[in-house]
Amino acid sequence: MTTDTIAQVLEYNQIEAVLDKIYHHPTEEMKSKLTGELYQYLKNHLHKYDVLKDMISEAFQVLTIDDNGYIIYIDESFCEQLGYQPQELLYHHYRILHAGVHDDAFYEGMWQTIRQKKVWKGDICTASKSKQMFWFRTIIIPNANDQQGDTSYTVFRTDISDVKQDDQELVEALDDDYRRLFSQLMNLTFRVQRHKKTQAYRFRMFEGKLAHKLTSLLNSDQGETIDDVFFHENYEPIDHFFAQAFEGEEVIFKHYFKDLVLYTMLSPIYEKNEVMEVVGSTIDISSLEEAEKKVRQLAYYDSLTQLPNRSKFRDDLKHLVSRKPSNGFAVVYCDIDRLKYINDTLGEGIGDQVIDTMAKRLNYFIEDKGVVYRYGGDEFSIIIDASKTQVTRLAKQLLQAIKQPTTIKGHEFFITSSMGLSYYGIDAWTDEELIHHASVAVHYCKMNGRNSYMYYTPKMNESYQDILLLEADIRKAVQRHEFELYYQPQLNVSNGDVMGLEALIRWEHPKKGSISPGTFIPLAEESGIITQIGEWVIGEACRQHVAWVGQGFDPIRIAVNVSAIELQRFDFADRVAQILADTKMDPRFLEIEITENSVMQNTEDCIQTMNTLKQMGISLSIDDFGTGYSSFGYLKQFPINFLKIDQSFVRSALKESSSSEIVKAMIQLAHTFGLKVVAEGVEEADILALLQDHNCDYYQGYYYSRPLPAEKLEKVIYNV
Repeated sequence: MTTDTIAQVLEYNQIEAVLDKIYHHPTEEMKSKLTGELYQYLKNHLHKYDVLKDMISEAFQVLTIDDNGYIIYIDESFCEQLGYQPQELLYHHYRILHAGVHDDAFYEGMWQTIRQKKVWKGDICTASKSKQMFWFRTIIIPNANDQQGDTSYTVFRTDISDVKQDDQELVEALDDDYRRLFSQLMNLTFRVQRHKKTQAYRFRMFEGKLAHKLTSLLNSDQGETIDDVFFHENYEPIDHFFAQAFEGEEVIFKHYFKDLVLYTMLSPIYEKNEVMEVVGSTIDISSLEEAEKKVRQLAYYDSLTQLPNRSKFRDDLKHLVSRKPSNGFAVVYCDIDRLKYINDTLGEGIGDQVIDTMAKRLNYFIEDKGVVYRYGGDEFSIIIDASKTQVTRLAKQLLQAIKQPTTIKGHEFFITSSMGLSYYGIDAWTDEELIHHASVAVHYCKMNGRNSYMYYTPKMNESYQDILLLEADIRKAVQRHEFELYYQPQLNVSNGDVMGLEALIRWEHPKKGSISPGTFIPLAEESGIITQIGEWVIGEACRQHVAWVGQGFDPIRIAVNVSAIELQRFDFADRVAQILADTKMDPRFLEIEITENSVMQNTEDCIQTMNTLKQMGISLSIDDFGTGYSSFGYLKQFPINFLKIDQSFVRSALKESSSSEIVKAMIQLAHTFGLKVVAEGVEEADILALLQDHNCDYYQGYYYSRPLPAEKLEKVIYNV
């Protein structure tokens, strides 16, 4: 069969017969030669003969694929039968037409044949766009290489679906089962091909319950398709993940579809060492993402105040320092003073409300200047992005804001705080240094009277270990009975008679010698050991009083200082009653001294405790009056007997007219409420004369006697 014969056959509309003769030719050499001639004839002459074109269209559907399997030509009738537009198939891999009927060996055999320049003939099942099955009698003819040396293959197909009806029904039944199986999967399963020229991606399978959920979210009125949503730049672009997969990588990534959070896994499918398509699966992790947000909320935020917590503080600070900012910033530790004792006396519910109130106050003043964190317990940490001058001003404002009266469930509190500050670029250069230095500074602030702020200094660090060791020594001192009581007389201003004594604790450390109460009492309060020390002081004063009475001395009133921590204990009055019973002391000669600040921290409950003590016959006094809050309005509510004017006013009364007027006003106020007045710190005769002029009742101080141990005091007041 020559070229002329081919032309003649073509003219007689016997194309299939020509192809069949070529396919069955006895020699491969001639078969290849004739195939090439037929291809060239069709290529060169088909456009000249409309009649021939029509004949071929009626007999065959034609497409051309390159050596990698990508479709480079396809006729419109084939596209129309399968429900595609030509651009949907052109430059996509032929796998897009696979129906899933033939296995890999089938296609490998086909490619092995045509790549050997041999004609392949067989029946192929093809899927339409709507997944309908079609059978085609197929002949694939290798074409001569083009100018670039590339090989292509012309595919002639004739629809034989009617002949293969039984097979088609079986295939479609199997396909229905296959799709029903995938449609019942909770997740999305898909296959994706890539356009050879534009590199655009499109799904060729999209199945599963999640697939139905995703398609239901499409805006069908605007013609939105699943390809648009997944691969359109208006949504989160995930093209680069598919590009990685088409490069041969297995890819796992998280992305978003509308309001859903998805987790997708991609796996490449190879053919002849080339990725032909990518298969993948997707799961909806929206609920998991929400759960993770809640976990992060729990991990990084305080459930009570909703502030970021210690972990978030440390992470944020580490990140901030890592940026090496040129402008400084401050780390502030803010402790609520003595919150533990509100918890102990009124319960943690009230304590929690106090914490929440303080958090709101801190946040209000910090605003956009920094971030407030709940560090834990009664502690807050703050990062303030401002100059040191601005930080100092803000610290003062915070102190004032915190100590404003707070009323919770009928309880009124006057809360104070202690603040330690460390400044980046001045006090510290690392996150750990900033934290440590601020912690040291707040500790020193507590040891120096609280209700204030202190910047870190190197001197603090030098003695920090000593303070910690001293705190441990205080506990040992209680066990080893190292504490001792000294007594300072209180005298009648008008006649000089000794009317009472104030018991003052002293500590002689076995190695460090005498340690001032101003040093160890704040530490004892901080560690909680103050309650044991306080009970010992009351008990020892009562025992000493009973001993003096037993020796025949006239009974004398003894005043004992009580800390705010002790007074706020719910069982404080019961413990005092038990000490009186154990020592057999007459309660009329016991006086409890309470500082102004301590009674103002939890006014209503303190008044109740004081009333209980007074009903027992115990005298009560307000100590250090004038150094704390403006509590004149509460004086008439306090069931007290004595008002003690702080020595700072007494000592400066002769030097500053304002102090003299304050002393005079305090005496008049106390007398108005029917109280006796005791002036502390009297060291000069002129001061005593001033007190006499103002009608003060009692005084104590070095002018008459320093505090003395019991045996020495006896010689002073009892002349023994």
